[in-house]
Amino acid sequence: MLVERARNWVGRMTTCGIVVGGLAVTVVAHAQSPVPPAPQPAPAAPKPAADDNYANRPVAYIHGTTAITRQDLGEFLLARGGADKLDLLVNKKIIEHECVRRNITVTEKEMEAAVLEDIEGLKIKKVEFVTLVLPRYGKTYFEWMEDVIKPRLLLAKLCRDRVKVTEEDLKIQYDREFGEKRQVQIIMWPKGDNLKSINDIYAKIRSSQEEFDRAARAMANPQLAASGGNIKPIGKHTYAADSIIETTAFALKEGEVSSVLSTSQGWVVMKLHKIIPADGTTTFETVRPRLEKQAYDERMSQEIPKYFEELKKAAAPNLIFSGPDLWRQLSGAEKNPEDLLKPAGGVPQEKK
Repeated sequence: MLVERARNWVGRMTTCGIVVGGLAVTVVAHAQSPVPPAPQPAPAAPKPAADDNYANRPVAYIHGTTAITRQDLGEFLLARGGADKLDLLVNKKIIEHECVRRNITVTEKEMEAAVLEDIEGLKIKKVEFVTLVLPRYGKTYFEWMEDVIKPRLLLAKLCRDRVKVTEEDLKIQYDREFGEKRQVQIIMWPKGDNLKSINDIYAKIRSSQEEFDRAARAMANPQLAASGGNIKPIGKHTYAADSIIETTAFALKEGEVSSVLSTSQGWVVMKLHKIIPADGTTTFETVRPRLEKQAYDERMSQEIPKYFEELKKAAAPNLIFSGPDLWRQLSGAEKNPEDLLKPAGGVPQEKK
């Protein structure tokens, strides 16, 4: 349940950390800003000696005096997954390039405060976040801070002047939380399931609550099946990939069953059990400050991916490294570990 809540939270937050980690961008040598940069002083001459010394710094010794250098370690890691991390590195460098140009930074204190706020939103403890949530994303706490939190904060500072909150935004936030809602029960089938079979089941569940409950408990989705298809009440302006769910829920009458709906997650049928009236006790003005923050955060989460796309386009990235030479000889679907055992000239000859 905890991990499911975390997955839903991460899915909702279209933050730069997640976006930056997933965008298919590639190496850039000289990223340019989408805005004409201010005149810059001529770059200082490179220091090859210092760079060479850095690359040759030992990270370990064997036999007392034989050094294993940073360059040795780097080449070793590049050959064992470095290409998979290249997109993330490029995205970070694109952001950092623009931050240097505009003199924007974030502190460790800001990063720690941001991650603690996120953890608080999950309603869990920090130790649970580190031990239960982060492993699901293949991240350590350090990687999460550097690859998710830091880019998110930097991008937020870069495009904060582009985010404006309107009264309509505040109304949406208020209606989402305090407006009228619909208590529904849903049944979901995977997209690949046979529609004819679903329609046969639909004929039974449409007129029988007992059959509806039975089908709900038999769903392939274990979380939905465990709750018998009962989900949290649906309000207006909900975070959802398919608007048809909200639209249908508010179009139904109490006790009515929807048609079979096609969604990005699969086939869905919902039954409206109750119309929940709007909360008449909480006035708009009493929660306005919180709504303003929520609306700002939502606008920011929408603006960050757009802004980063502009930075990426201006950077004109170009992938050069794609993996070790031997592995790169094998293309996509043809990549097979057994092929590495074949002679360079072709398939091995049968033994006589």
